[in-house]
Amino acid sequence: MEKAKTNKLLFIYAPMPASFGILFWLIYPNLDALSATVRNADPKFLLLSFFFACGSYLFMGFSLWEILKILGHRLPFWEASGVAFVSTTVNYFFSSGGVSGFATRAHLLNKRQIPYGICVTSSVVLSVLIYLMLSIIIVEGMFLQLLKTHPFGVKFFEGIVGVMFVLSFAFALVMLFFHHELRSAWARKIYHAVNHVLFFFSKKEIPEETFVQFEEQLAQGINTIHAKKYELPKVLGFVCLDWICTIMILNFAFRAVGVNMGTAKLIIGFAAGMLMTVIPVLPGGLGAMEAAMSAVYSQMGVNFGKALTAALIFRLFYYVAPSIISVFIYWGLKMSEPDYAYFGSASNRLPEEKEEDG
Repeated sequence: MEKAKTNKLLFIYAPMPASFGILFWLIYPNLDALSATVRNADPKFLLLSFFFACGSYLFMGFSLWEILKILGHRLPFWEASGVAFVSTTVNYFFSSGGVSGFATRAHLLNKRQIPYGICVTSSVVLSVLIYLMLSIIIVEGMFLQLLKTHPFGVKFFEGIVGVMFVLSFAFALVMLFFHHELRSAWARKIYHAVNHVLFFFSKKEIPEETFVQFEEQLAQGINTIHAKKYELPKVLGFVCLDWICTIMILNFAFRAVGVNMGTAKLIIGFAAGMLMTVIPVLPGGLGAMEAAMSAVYSQMGVNFGKALTAALIFRLFYYVAPSIISVFIYWGLKMSEPDYAYFGSASNRLPEEKEEDG
């Protein structure tokens, strides 16, 4: 039991030292330049950067709220946005390729009588739209870089690889989502794989009856999306506004340190940084994102110290501050949970659970 607990802690926390090591390697040699840049930072632009960070998380909430509404499960907006806020920030602490955030979102939604199948459906739809927009941003950054440098260098092919990775992930989600036989086969494989992992860490497994119930709920959610597919552009609009706000956080972070660059340069560096955040080993791409952004912007003539400072401001407003705020939001969500069984209302519970209560 002690060994299983140790393995679990290593799996969750081991990537953190690697991320902090990268940050130390970046910050320590440039500490004087960073200090001087921070002292001279313009508070007005810092405030604008923080404002757009708030806007980004607001549109995340609108995206989840709207997709749940399409699926026939209405939540108060503050609850849906709170769930989106907390589940997003969880991924900044635990490097799990988005799984930790998905599990948190499923847990919090299920506590509000949203079936697990609907949780998965909403998460898959949002993931496809988010990665679609990310791939567009990376493609745009790659071609803007090509127009500036002209030769097909290493950066160009790195961008190609990044785009292919992001698009492949989104395509795989779409295939698993819409192809019934493929979805059923992979759902069974994932179910067994998850049970192996759960048993390794906790000596517990998910009951077969729960998996069957989940498949039925998932099929229901997918059928609903098919029937209401023309309502999805509104969700896509919120996702686009989310990404625009995210880019503007970085834009005003640079303005705060005295760098007013053009749109093309901004997008090129932003795309390089976001590409690093999809690395599942590092939580939120911590360290790798700052290194990539600073390197790309310095190659385009921006002072390295100022580029690193802007990247760190972006990290502070988009990752660190929301993570702290999410603790209080999570507490509010837990305090407002209705008093009912974990798997939903009495009509959705398994027979053996009803017998135990009886």
